[in-house]
Amino acid sequence: MAADPRLFARLLDDDTATGPVYRRIAEAIATAVTTGRLAAGDRLPTHRELARELGVAVPTVSRAYREAEEQGLITSTVGRGTFVAGVSGIPHLRDTPAPGASAGAARLDMAVNAPARGRHEELLRRTLTALAGTADLGALLGYESDIGSHDHRRGACRWLARSGLDVGPDQVALCHGSQHALLVAFSACLRSGETLLTEALTYPGAKSAAQLLGVGMSAVAMDGEGLIPEALEEACAATPTARALYCMPTAHNPTAATLPLDRRERIADIARRHDLVIVEDDVFGLLSDHAGLPPLAALAPERTLFLTSLSKTLAPGLRCGFLAGPPELAGRLGALIRATVFNPAPLATAVALRWLDDGTADRLLDWQRQEMRRRRSAVENLLADVPAISHVRSDALHAWVELAQPWTASEVLALAEGQGITLGSTRYFSATDQPVPRAVRLCLGNAPDVGTLTGALRTLTAALARGRPTWAANTPV
Repeated sequence: MAADPRLFARLLDDDTATGPVYRRIAEAIATAVTTGRLAAGDRLPTHRELARELGVAVPTVSRAYREAEEQGLITSTVGRGTFVAGVSGIPHLRDTPAPGASAGAARLDMAVNAPARGRHEELLRRTLTALAGTADLGALLGYESDIGSHDHRRGACRWLARSGLDVGPDQVALCHGSQHALLVAFSACLRSGETLLTEALTYPGAKSAAQLLGVGMSAVAMDGEGLIPEALEEACAATPTARALYCMPTAHNPTAATLPLDRRERIADIARRHDLVIVEDDVFGLLSDHAGLPPLAALAPERTLFLTSLSKTLAPGLRCGFLAGPPELAGRLGALIRATVFNPAPLATAVALRWLDDGTADRLLDWQRQEMRRRRSAVENLLADVPAISHVRSDALHAWVELAQPWTASEVLALAEGQGITLGSTRYFSATDQPVPRAVRLCLGNAPDVGTLTGALRTLTAALARGRPTWAANTPV
């Protein structure tokens, strides 16, 4: 059934929300789907027809349709038109396994970027038992230094040295995980109304922290090797309020790209000339196949805040992050930590630092590296010859899967959901209001083992091979 273009005009008239017209059109589509005025399978007006009905430019409608498609509301097929998907309102897309999926199979969450789990629980039990027998156990019930004790910061320095960073305890602060370190770092170098430059695709937690602080974000173009230095130079010249650059040079999230040495050196030089503070996120660095490249903090130590944590290498529940920077910033970092969490949780910190001191962390890191290499190899081999996929790049804990025409990210997300696989929406990684790439991120660590991971991916690739789904029947064409 074809949708009446006048429906959208009425919905827009009824809509009191402000904002860009393209976004209001996308919201009108969502409203029509959720209220039943548009049903799955309904054909939408062409871009030109709807533009004429609403009195707007054709590109405005195109942008609105693209927004709605990334939300999983509609799907477009060249030569056939645009149709309502209505994923949220179609029970069989949400609850019933699609053809080829096992009715009783457990769901696999590939949206959360967590490390694989080996002997972690057993080692935690041993550590807690050992801590229980220490003479100064009561100290864990009291307040700790805001940036961590000197001994703990010295242990952090030894761990940071594995990333190629030579710093002393007076340059390191312990944080409540990397997200907290990110908030502290942004607070240390940015003020409300200033601008943070970042890769065009970026970690969603960075977007949240910038929003919380009232800091604007400006996207810098990237390619398969990461941030493009020439684009950074142009962004600095075009953005007078730019004060800092947030980037993930190694095993970038989500694209798994790693900056080569020459780009790192040029980015450090650009930051000096434009007086930018660099916030370098290295949470994946020790798991990367490119471990060994110097961090930006080693190339521009006077202006770089370097952060990492044990969440990706050991376990997220430890909530132990490290933030290193120039010595003159140490006092400010301490004040910001006091203002946010007062001090990192002593018990979690005690477990984490004991693992660093007694070699447990080293053994778990080595195991994690080997395990993730097996998983990445399995993923790249399985996806290498799938017609719906044009390119796969993987590193650390995730793979970036670029899709061939005419597949879109929203279609693959919905198709995976029907196969019992949860993927995160690609649009969450866009630093600013820009087209969503034709790609999806696969997180490889949450599967209990390689066999489960490969089984799920075989199911997904088989579904991709059957063709693009029609949303009214959830069957391939």
